Amino acid sequence: MRARRKAALAAILFAALVLAAFNAGWWWYYRSITEFLERQLSHRLTGAAAAAALHIPASDVDALLIENLDTYARQLEYLDSLARIDSLSEAAIIDLDFSYLISTREDISREGYLLARLNFDTLNQAIQGHPAASALYNVDGTFLKSAYAPLYNSQGDVAAILVVEAGAGYFGLLASLRNNLVVLAGGSLAAMILLLVIYIMYNRRMAAAEEKLFQAGSQAALGRMVAVVSHEIKNPLMILNAAGERLAQKYADPEASFIVDEIARLDNIVSGYLSFARGDTVLQLDSVDLPSICQKLVVDFKPQFDRQGADLTLDCAEAIPPLKADPVGLRQIIINLLLNALQAVDIEAKNRPEKVVRIRIEKSADKVILQVSDNGPGIKPALREKLFEPFFTTKIQGSGLGLYLSRRIVEQHGGELKITDRFAGMTTFEVTLPAGERL
Repeated sequence: MRARRKAALAAILFAALVLAAFNAGWWWYYRSITEFLERQLSHRLTGAAAAAALHIPASDVDALLIENLDTYARQLEYLDSLARIDSLSEAAIIDLDFSYLISTREDISREGYLLARLNFDTLNQAIQGHPAASALYNVDGTFLKSAYAPLYNSQGDVAAILVVEAGAGYFGLLASLRNNLVVLAGGSLAAMILLLVIYIMYNRRMAAAEEKLFQAGSQAALGRMVAVVSHEIKNPLMILNAAGERLAQKYADPEASFIVDEIARLDNIVSGYLSFARGDTVLQLDSVDLPSICQKLVVDFKPQFDRQGADLTLDCAEAIPPLKADPVGLRQIIINLLLNALQAVDIEAKNRPEKVVRIRIEKSADKVILQVSDNGPGIKPALREKLFEPFFTTKIQGSGLGLYLSRRIVEQHGGELKITDRFAGMTTFEVTLPAGERL
């Protein structure tokens, strides 16, 4: 599964890189075309302005400055022909105050050349004697570019500026292309997000399917293993049970009765493991007093905890209602959690002044909560859910079935078994069971 995830992630990453390269290529192509066309237009307009300026004599420049009508008519005719030949939207002459002396447009502003402020730097180059083209600008949705060339008076000084302006419709098409590229980039991003969502959903479904297959395989292996083990254990248990019953009858000793009871419990546990492995468990429900079970287990296990230097305590809230549960299964869950806690506090025990295992029972709404906490080294977050998988264990010795079967028993009761950090510095296994006489 991990290999499939890596392959899928590599494929998505490759697709993302290809898509990014594709979009970057289109943007580069768009910028290159735009810059090339703008440079070509600048060269054309600058050349046209410079060539036209050579055909306007200094005497005509002097005459235009003093508003000579004959010169005005002659130069207007020249500018009109220039505009037609070079497909200009405007050809004009302005003075150094940026006021119109003459223009091919009839709607020129009385306030003077309106683009003077926008193209001031370019106009300043023309005033210094160098023809130059402005940057591309947009007027009411039309892309335009202007070029300026100096006009000299009789004294050889720059006295006026020739203005040529041309539209560039293809820049509108390029703007549409840019908008399409933006849409394409957005669509690509949306497609990548959609693919990522589909991948996540597909991966989750595949992981769930593989988990089910794994559980089914584990279940089958568990069933075979438990069938063999239970067959080998049941015969000795029957012999031990018969011997214990004879001892109990002969000596009437409580310890002999204890042996019989524990052998019966072992037999029930083996039978229960076999039933869970086969998936045909039937809970033997009865009214259970959880505090009484825990109190008896504390008494039974205290000698073992004392030998290992661990402190076992029971903290029980008042008025804990009875549970409708399988007493054998519930007892086995608590024993499993206690033994796990005892093993945990023995790990790296030198770093802790004391070993503490605490059982706590409390009621919350319509639920009863049992917590078994220890101050061992703790459990890494990445391993917490794995602990409940069959055959997974962090112990040198262990089958990896205890917590798996314990959770199944709890879930069979309609409850929940999980690991929490409710108590600072302690690892807590929390069993939540429905309270009352009904599941």
